[in-house]
Amino acid sequence: MTAPGLYTLESATRFGWGSAAAELPPERVELLARHVVGTRVLDAGCGGGGYVDLLARKGLDAVGVDKFDFYLGLAAERNLRGSFLQADLTEGLPFPDKHFDTAFSFDVFEHVDDEAAVRELARVTRRRLLVIVPQEDTALRHFGMTLGPYRDPTHLRYYTADRLHALAAAVGGTAVVFPESRVPLPQLASTHLRVRSRWPGLGRVYAAALRFLLRRAVADRLFQNLAAVIDLPA
Repeated sequence: MTAPGLYTLESATRFGWGSAAAELPPERVELLARHVVGTRVLDAGCGGGGYVDLLARKGLDAVGVDKFDFYLGLAAERNLRGSFLQADLTEGLPFPDKHFDTAFSFDVFEHVDDEAAVRELARVTRRRLLVIVPQEDTALRHFGMTLGPYRDPTHLRYYTADRLHALAAAVGGTAVVFPESRVPLPQLASTHLRVRSRWPGLGRVYAAALRFLLRRAVADRLFQNLAAVIDLPA
């Protein structure tokens, strides 16, 4: 089990949990815009409440729940729109069955009993679940490198697409799984790599060629997370 003392606002800011930062990742804003269905929406593990505020400003009936009061205090300080409640996803949410059209949970399942979490989300949701979790690394570890999520000491596990499909099947749902949060390797290489040559003129040619290649390079396999869109049975 993870020590409760590791769940602090400082850790939330450091590891980017739960919209603790003021700016929401554009990729996740787009995911919500594309995949939220219906008008009643739950953010389970809402953190700083930024996604609840975003959806409420779009006219949706958005509710956020979180286990930790420091998160809810942050949402209150920011005077965010939407409703916020303190509740523990794995111990039962204070909502009737099928109350929401869509429920989403970003960066939460890796901290808790994920089977209990998906069952409770499916209980209170009628149509769709959206989940984002850290992906199991199969690439960078071979080079002695690590991704940001692997520096987080509160994570209990990392995920494969098969694991997300299994969680969906456990609640009778079907999942579409895709990568999320691409690792910007071409940009990192462009920033940190330098080309050297004994001949300055040739060095400039090499540098221009490197910039040309990096602009066209795509790291297809390198993503920090996996996202799942789970459609629940009627």
